Amino acid sequence: MKHKIMSAAVLGLFAASAHAQTNTGVTLYGIVDGDFRVDHTTIGTLKSVGSGGESGTRWGIRGTEDLGNGLRATFNFEQGVDISDNSSSQGNVTPTTPTSPVSSTGGRLFGRTATVGLASASLGEVRFGRAYTPFYVAWQAIDPMGGGFVGGAQNYAVGNTTRFDNGVYYSSPKFYGLSINAAYRLGESTTSSVAAGAVKSGGNAGNATLTYSAGPVLASYSYMNTKNAIDTSTTRTHFAGLVYDFKVVKLHGLFFKTRDDLTTDQRAYALGVTVPYGAFSFFAQGARIDNRYNQNDSTLKNNDANFIGLGANYAFSKRTDIYTSWAKQVNQGGAVFVVTDATNAGLMTTAGAGANVLPGFNPWSAQVGIRHSF
Repeated sequence: MKHKIMSAAVLGLFAASAHAQTNTGVTLYGIVDGDFRVDHTTIGTLKSVGSGGESGTRWGIRGTEDLGNGLRATFNFEQGVDISDNSSSQGNVTPTTPTSPVSSTGGRLFGRTATVGLASASLGEVRFGRAYTPFYVAWQAIDPMGGGFVGGAQNYAVGNTTRFDNGVYYSSPKFYGLSINAAYRLGESTTSSVAAGAVKSGGNAGNATLTYSAGPVLASYSYMNTKNAIDTSTTRTHFAGLVYDFKVVKLHGLFFKTRDDLTTDQRAYALGVTVPYGAFSFFAQGARIDNRYNQNDSTLKNNDANFIGLGANYAFSKRTDIYTSWAKQVNQGGAVFVVTDATNAGLMTTAGAGANVLPGFNPWSAQVGIRHSF
């Protein structure tokens, strides 16, 4: 009798759960990406096993609930993982600059994304939390290598901010090929002296992107305005990009500009190409980083760089591919630009006594890897 009662209770629990989630969809997803990488540095050629060469390794949970009348509740949690040592990527919440406010100390559990929002097909979506900036999303879509590989645009994307903490986000519906994505970060802080609101609105940042996508054309313009958290300076960053798809080849053009009220004035210009061939895709791009800051200081003047990136991948299926990429920075003057991939700079460092890339050195990197999505 007791067994029958327990069985009925369990069945009732599952029935209630199924009924509660009738209009709810939850998806577990992820990417596992590992590679072998070679870095040419000042101290020699270094070898390593990396994680996230083409795309950052991650796992996540996202879901929606149909609220009726075209309205949906949404959520997304995404955790980065380094498969080379099983550590947590994007886990540090300590600000690295006065323009990177945080609300707490300690580690992040879902350092890539953590949002909740409401979405409507006719009105768009509003979300709160930590997520990609519209600026990052815009240039990643234009980059021939999608913000990945050692040959990707992250190597010359001056002024880029990948994510906002304390963010409010809006994505509009697409209208005649046009869409708007906007985000605003509140510079709140309760524990960090670096980002403590000593300045009114210190650490606040606003970002808006206008995108046109129709037929063979993808074009974007993005503007970001960031207020320093401990003084009155403001950083203004622009991105403009265009892709035209001729079917047999795609042509890419990218432009970045970032400037503040103090010393920074950087631009970057790039042209790229994508060539699909069956299951293969081949990528190439060249860029110029124009570093104009402190023009009156002869020790910092003309710290420019030229960048070249090459890459290819082969898709075994929609979920699994192998890839390879090579890239080089040609640093001028005292420039110390390094080569990074979708996740990290490999064994290249520029800071402190253990620097592996010294001013004026020309580093290069090569990698071969496997990516699987689920």
